[in-house]
Amino acid sequence: MVYSSFVQSLCMMALVILGFLNFDSAASGTKISWTWQPFVRLKQFSKYFHFLVLTLYFWIVLFSFWQLDGDSGYFLERLRIKIPFLLIPLVYLGLPKLSINSFQRILYFFIAMMAINVIGVLAIYAINFEEVNLLLKQGQHMATPCNHIRFSQLVALSVLAGWYLIKTKYNSRITANGIIVKILTVILFLSLHILSVKTGLVGLYAALFILTIRHIYTTRNYKVGVVVLAIMILLPLVAYKTIPSFNRKVHYTLYDLQMYGEGQGSDYGDSGRITSLKVGANLFKTSPIIGVGAGNLRSDVAIEFESNYPKYERPLMPHNQFIFVLAGSGILGVVLFLGALLIPLFYRQSYRNDFYLGFYILFLVSFMVEHTLETALGVGIFSSFLLLCFLYVPNEYYLNKPVK
Repeated sequence: MVYSSFVQSLCMMALVILGFLNFDSAASGTKISWTWQPFVRLKQFSKYFHFLVLTLYFWIVLFSFWQLDGDSGYFLERLRIKIPFLLIPLVYLGLPKLSINSFQRILYFFIAMMAINVIGVLAIYAINFEEVNLLLKQGQHMATPCNHIRFSQLVALSVLAGWYLIKTKYNSRITANGIIVKILTVILFLSLHILSVKTGLVGLYAALFILTIRHIYTTRNYKVGVVVLAIMILLPLVAYKTIPSFNRKVHYTLYDLQMYGEGQGSDYGDSGRITSLKVGANLFKTSPIIGVGAGNLRSDVAIEFESNYPKYERPLMPHNQFIFVLAGSGILGVVLFLGALLIPLFYRQSYRNDFYLGFYILFLVSFMVEHTLETALGVGIFSSFLLLCFLYVPNEYYLNKPVK
């Protein structure tokens, strides 16, 4: 996910193959055989509905094939990007449930990996301090191993993983591990402010805010809660005064919005994103029930930009996942999309898990400002962590209930 979308795709294909293999250790060696466990569980539809509902992301695109009007390449690209939602849930159906220790160890590895990557990014920033700050002032972004928006999401997600491990006292019997988790979480949190990518920052703060509110509600510890909320409000102000990259990003964003308000936003990023939302809304109005067709969306967006917004040299697809689906698949499509999105959140009260809820909030914020699930990397991150949580979270409060 961090270094190569191509390798990520290869790994996901390999995972599909491995999901249907069974490895039995014996004295004579390891015996490999086919397993049909995923199909066995597939028959128990009601028990594993939260897995199967994810395939709707794929079917929404496929069922619009009859609307296709020329741009078959774009349609096939949409299907290719959505294929993980069809195959990976089937693979995970055959995997055993995760224990809390296994789930925590995976998150621990993820935090450590992201911390190493972030330190590398910040080292390059420190070496090229003046040049990078100038680029940030001009609306550019800091160099990252993968797409800077997805990288910021991964960093934000690793902070939420750290929050969860600290709260659940990961390996509390080994003092060093608890200290390492806290140090890495602080490093990742501060680094996200230095990266200054709006999607990751806003998503993280939204997740932490809601998690804090819920903690106050469940514990009735109002004093601590108010202090934490006050700190969360003050931190961006402190970052604005003390972190040059954060300061420049804020200034450029305000300047960008000012240019948009003056009708001069065709050369600026945020102005283009706002205009793309208008284009998506206009296309939705032309066919509100079934949309213009998922495979026709790119060509229709280009026509709309050329007709109504000729100052923009490059047409932008709607930078909002919900408007993207509305424009391409209409109300029917977005109803199915919301079903695929929300059913897993409420299945067996999964939202009670802090990491799972934080993960959802992070991506919901992303969906408001990006078409996250229209990129291979976005689908890879979302589906991988969602299905990882499926192996533990829905059973957490049932498997760990105290015996009466």
